[in-house]
Amino acid sequence: MKKVILSSLFLLAFHVLFSQPTDAVIKKDLTTSSTIEIKFTKSTGTRQWNSGTGNWEYVRGVNIRKKTNEYPGLVVKIVGDAVYQYTGAGKYSYWKFRTISNEWEGIPNPTEEEIMKTLSSDWAKFYGFYFKKIVNLKSGPELNKEKRFNWGTPNKVTFYMNVSADIISSNVHLDDAEQVYQVNFFRDDIKSPWKNFQSFCSSDATKVLKHEDIGADKIRQLQQKTLAYTLAEKMAKKELASLPQLEIPEFQSAKEMADFFHNILRNGTPEQLKVALLKTLAPHLMMEGSNIQFNARGQQVYDLAVKAAYGGDFKYKDQYCQNYSTGNLTSTSHIYIVSAIPKNTTMLSTMMANDGYVNGVQIKKIKVTDLKVAVRQDQDARNFINSFTDKSKFCPDN
Repeated sequence: MKKVILSSLFLLAFHVLFSQPTDAVIKKDLTTSSTIEIKFTKSTGTRQWNSGTGNWEYVRGVNIRKKTNEYPGLVVKIVGDAVYQYTGAGKYSYWKFRTISNEWEGIPNPTEEEIMKTLSSDWAKFYGFYFKKIVNLKSGPELNKEKRFNWGTPNKVTFYMNVSADIISSNVHLDDAEQVYQVNFFRDDIKSPWKNFQSFCSSDATKVLKHEDIGADKIRQLQQKTLAYTLAEKMAKKELASLPQLEIPEFQSAKEMADFFHNILRNGTPEQLKVALLKTLAPHLMMEGSNIQFNARGQQVYDLAVKAAYGGDFKYKDQYCQNYSTGNLTSTSHIYIVSAIPKNTTMLSTMMANDGYVNGVQIKKIKVTDLKVAVRQDQDARNFINSFTDKSKFCPDN
């Protein structure tokens, strides 16, 4: 009985090991009307156990050159594996072709210069989630030359970029990690430049070399060194350099500050208003650690003020006189600037806030906490303004 079992096992092993499909059979199975050429990558294939199907497979690496109907005149080279499954009695049956990569003949891969130019157009898109987490870029992004370029079509290609960095991974942890980003490039046609891209880096593509607990205080400090923060700071400096120069007085009261902003709203520009707010907004409306970046709330204060004062058919200067009166709710910290037309008031709110230290002594200055600009665009406001036959009577005290 034992000899029978051993003999059966020997025969099974013989069939599995030696009854793989011939080169001719494989070429026949893979050939279609569009096939130009099939070459084998090695002199033989490999036999392996597929735990998913519970069966033996025979895998043969091939390169297939073929024509495509979608792109006449172009030839695609498909790199992949022909996969056969064992069916018993020493036979294998063709199961599927597993594509590893595509290459289009006559179409070059993107150069490293093209890659970096395209990626640098939007680093936030490239790094994604990690843009606000990476605090020290040790190396990269650089092309992963161990992985092939994989062309889905002549206008879409996939490749991989390596990054080595220190990454904030929690409120107290910093990771020294190596990452691989999958990048997809897109263009309209093969003669056009790359115009868009996608980028992905999964947790599986991140290898943590060191996971260190550095404490919450240190992590808060590192938030001002992330790629997102430092790039925004760099861009803010560049923008500020292009904005008009504006001398900001040493305000002694909220009323003096209101006069200053009222003049900019009437006679100035959105750019001048931005400079003024960058230099006077309260700390809680600025990015922590920066005096040239609004935070989200500070940006909203600026955007709404610009839209109201300069954006509509009626501007601030059309509805407010140079010499203005203040409303009944005006106080030492809140100034209500009354318009020349009814039911229209702009509010400037202020507070005394820390503006740094000199020789260890805290310096406090008047800072803006809110600026709500009101300019009416309704028909009744238009009728009111148009009712003045003598325009000098609209602002009689000017």
